[in-house]
Amino acid sequence: MDETGLIGRDAELLAVEALLDTAADCVALFIDGEAGIGKSTVWGLGVAAALRRGWRVLTTRGSETETGLSFAGLTDLFDLPLDEVGADLRPPQRDALELALLRQSPGPTPLGQREVCVASLALLRRLVADGPVLLALDDVQWVDHATIDAVAFALRRLATAPVRVLAARRIGSAVAPTATEDRADLIRSALTDRVAVLELGAMDAPSIGRLLEDRVGVRLAGKELAQLVEHTNGNPFWALEIGSALGRHGGLGDPPVPESLSALVAARLAELSPDVREALLVCAALSAPPITLATAALVDIADDPIQTLDAAMTADVLHLTDARLRPAHPLLGSIALETLPPGARQRLHRRLAAIVTDPEQHARLLAACAGDEPDPDVAAALEAGATAARSRGAVNAAAQLAEQAASMTPTSAAADRARRLIAAGDLLFAGGNAPRAHRCAENALAESPTPSLRCQAGLLLATIECWADGSRGWMSHIDRAEQALRDAGDDIAMQARAHVVIADLTSAGAVAAEFHARRALELLAERRDADPATETHATLMLQVARLDMGDGLDDELLGRAAAAEARAPQVPLADRTETYRACWLKNVDDLDGSRAAVRVTIELANNEGNEGVLSNLFLNVAFIEMWAGRYPAAIAAADEAIRVGEEVDILPETAYYVRGQLAAYTGDFEWVRKHLPARLTLAIDAEVPRGIAHCRAAIGASELLEGDTAAAVDNLRNAYTSLLELGVHEPSRRLRLESDYAQALITIGALDEAAALSTELHTFGPRSKAPTTRGIALRIDGLVAAGRGDLDRAIALLEDAAQIHERSPIPLERGRTHMALGVVLRRRRIKSRAAIALREALDYFADLGANPFIDLARAELSTLDGAPRDAILTAAEQRVAELVAHGLSNKEIAARLFVSVRTIESQLAATYRKVGVSSRAALVRLITPE
Repeated sequence: MDETGLIGRDAELLAVEALLDTAADCVALFIDGEAGIGKSTVWGLGVAAALRRGWRVLTTRGSETETGLSFAGLTDLFDLPLDEVGADLRPPQRDALELALLRQSPGPTPLGQREVCVASLALLRRLVADGPVLLALDDVQWVDHATIDAVAFALRRLATAPVRVLAARRIGSAVAPTATEDRADLIRSALTDRVAVLELGAMDAPSIGRLLEDRVGVRLAGKELAQLVEHTNGNPFWALEIGSALGRHGGLGDPPVPESLSALVAARLAELSPDVREALLVCAALSAPPITLATAALVDIADDPIQTLDAAMTADVLHLTDARLRPAHPLLGSIALETLPPGARQRLHRRLAAIVTDPEQHARLLAACAGDEPDPDVAAALEAGATAARSRGAVNAAAQLAEQAASMTPTSAAADRARRLIAAGDLLFAGGNAPRAHRCAENALAESPTPSLRCQAGLLLATIECWADGSRGWMSHIDRAEQALRDAGDDIAMQARAHVVIADLTSAGAVAAEFHARRALELLAERRDADPATETHATLMLQVARLDMGDGLDDELLGRAAAAEARAPQVPLADRTETYRACWLKNVDDLDGSRAAVRVTIELANNEGNEGVLSNLFLNVAFIEMWAGRYPAAIAAADEAIRVGEEVDILPETAYYVRGQLAAYTGDFEWVRKHLPARLTLAIDAEVPRGIAHCRAAIGASELLEGDTAAAVDNLRNAYTSLLELGVHEPSRRLRLESDYAQALITIGALDEAAALSTELHTFGPRSKAPTTRGIALRIDGLVAAGRGDLDRAIALLEDAAQIHERSPIPLERGRTHMALGVVLRRRRIKSRAAIALREALDYFADLGANPFIDLARAELSTLDGAPRDAILTAAEQRVAELVAHGLSNKEIAARLFVSVRTIESQLAATYRKVGVSSRAALVRLITPE
């Protein structure tokens, strides 16, 4: 025995001590073992060790009967700390915990589970500021899911903080051989590989002997001790129970020990007086009730309830801790309930259900005493319990209760059953369980007796299927939503909801989305009691459709969305009008405004612990900084968007496409080849039209700058055409592919196609007047004119483009226009002005770090400066040779240099003579390094 009084567990105590070393890598220790093996004892000594070291220790003990009670564990963990430091939290966070812990009454707006998670993180951060914290969870397999979700959420974000987890977990047991649930897995996944597992095995005979002598005054040796250890499998609780029986009855008898631990505990319980046994049953079934509730439960059972509770504590079957009564060991409570005859157990649960006031506990007790047959009263109680759990932010617990409510609803009450199935599906979907949500919605649709209910079920099913499938099979999703619209009949509110869902789901294009969003708003305008959430959603869908179509941002429309949102229940950060506006400002060339607004939103997301929205926000930062010409910052943001998105499994694929464009513009073609073909395959497999187009646009940009113009044209044409078919005219909503596409078309001599692209940019809508868009359109006009031989008109157009681009916030486009102007001026033999324009272009590209463009500008300048004195080839011949080495055809080279194909042929013939080769392939080998 060591100084702690623990026998035979020296190695286990060392593992616990190691956990409390804040310099160690291990941040969680799971003590695993069967029932009675000593997990709670080791766990308790770990708690004591942490307290001796001055740690803040937050404890909870899971109970089999409170597994489904929302935030029961969180109440144990945070009740006292919230009193002490709650005033230091932000009001929304403090209020969320007050509500989750049932210290406040629910308001009209249900609390979100994420809000509770964020508040839990805030509280732990505040506690850690004062010193290290130990989260100690005994019987973690029975701690409620809502608590575990909150703890795991916080731990994932406290990776470097002095927070440790000590958890005892029951695994395979002869008493209750149930599989360990996934509570521990949630915590372990939050801490990745920084978790240690300590498996408690059997105690040896000498340790069992010392334990019996020390704890119950029984001394065994030799054969008797060996028999005891063999029959108990070295389980100390079992051995102590036998030792206690020996003390009461004397002698091992024959057989020497009971056949099972369950039988032994049942025999001990049979020796208790009826009143004491009832007290144990009440406290086990009510999950650690306060004395007042336990007393009320015993009023009609025991003559003196208080005396009965005292007798139970004297008999060591109940313990009083933190003003709550618990079985002295979990096995006592669980076996007491298991060995109760079914009828008696039902009567117990029914009697307790009548005295509890919490709707969720009332529902669970009623469900426990109900049979297999549907019961309308039990179904109603379960529905009320689900509503109560949802109001506290326990979405998963609410979903479980809602499913039970539906299953307990008689088939004769078809409308009630369908309504409860829809509620269960909605909750399951919100909790991330899409397959079960789909089953509920599907059953609700099949069973709904009214069109209104079929409409609700159909919309839910369409939303779930779209989320699960992406754009694959989008026509079937829209067909389902349109059927829901027909089922809405004369119900204006449901019609509006259906139109909004269709607008959101539609992949048919901006025109269809605009129609449905506008129709939803028209319907909502007819009702004074219009749902503000539906109105907000419809308004934002209308705005995004109009943005795609080239109408820009409408401040009046955004104001309407914000006003409706202010009347709606709490809106998630990702769906707020200000979040949309922050991201959309970049699409109308307000890069500075968008940058500032997105930064504010990222700060909000971090404060709220909302990782789900961070990936998309970093994607928007990547867009902003790419267009602003801050390529290192843009690359960092795109990489962060990918990292965060993959970590939380919410990755906007566009992050890869923007990263690909950045790789192309900085000359990192290997990154594009490594990542984007696989992403294109994924987009094609998922049938995501925009994703396919955006990926092809990024690949096309890389191919163009690497010299594979023909492949670039194919990809860029495919992307452009696909996006036009979707009604997307706004260049910023199609990765601004127009510059690359036009350059590729002009390089291969497809001047008419380039001119048509320019016409579309000039005429698509109000946004065609924006400096960036108008400047690009004029540049294309100028290059087309040059390709057709009208150099004077080309120069005038390019000078206009350069002047307009001075008002654009996108420096790459200014550089491209100056380079185009320089090339045409050189061709017009106005060399001094050509040199100025090309040097300005080179300065822009150098500031950006746009390496492929730097090379192009330098090559153009070299043709003006003339060949070096010791060069064999002229500057023009050298330039043609370099383009041949890049794989361009004579026609492509002629188009790029704005000369005739015959000129290129004559220059190549002279080059062959000068360098002593007779073929194109030989020239490439000569000038291409090994």
